[in-house]
Amino acid sequence: MDVRDIIPSVVESADRFLKSLDSDREEIVKTSRDVIRYSGWSITYLHQGDIAKAKENLDKCENLTRRMLDLSSAHPELAYSGLVYNAVSEYVEAKLFYSIVVEGKVPSFEELKVHPVPYLQGLGDVVGELRRLSLEKLRQGDIDLAWRLLEIMEAIYTSMRSLDYPDSVLPGVRHKVDVARSLIDDTKAILVDIQSREELKRALAEAKRV
Repeated sequence: MDVRDIIPSVVESADRFLKSLDSDREEIVKTSRDVIRYSGWSITYLHQGDIAKAKENLDKCENLTRRMLDLSSAHPELAYSGLVYNAVSEYVEAKLFYSIVVEGKVPSFEELKVHPVPYLQGLGDVVGELRRLSLEKLRQGDIDLAWRLLEIMEAIYTSMRSLDYPDSVLPGVRHKVDVARSLIDDTKAILVDIQSREELKRALAEAKRV
């Protein structure tokens, strides 16, 4: 066969592959947006104390994440891309936040069936949500729970600070760990200040009774 006759067929073969890749990519882009949307709603509802709504949106987020991962499994260039990782990390953040607050557990990346990189990215982001919840519990007067949430934040930070990898291996996580340290320090300062004030009030009240 003449070389000139072969060229169109190999180009057509590559074109078929690229059409499939592009079609799946467009579907993944759409699905990733939905994953991020539902993960955000789940977290919002959990902060509002509506566990049922938080779980409902988390379940939708999880189903969409599974679909996105299934679509990307045939295309390594998509499966290990920032597009997929960013959405998966958002799902992980919502899932871990719900698991910690409602169920008192922390599922592993194997249990969630996700890659370790977006798992760690999501775990790092959970610290920020735990801070928000800690400060809200403090506002409600539950200082014991506020301290407990801070302890979980510290456990995440302590475990993750030993992950000494370049961004090419573990993108963004080193920065998240640095942010976590700052959030922990700020939260602890607030809790210590409020607790000291409460102890002073009790001491003064006790002195008046005497």
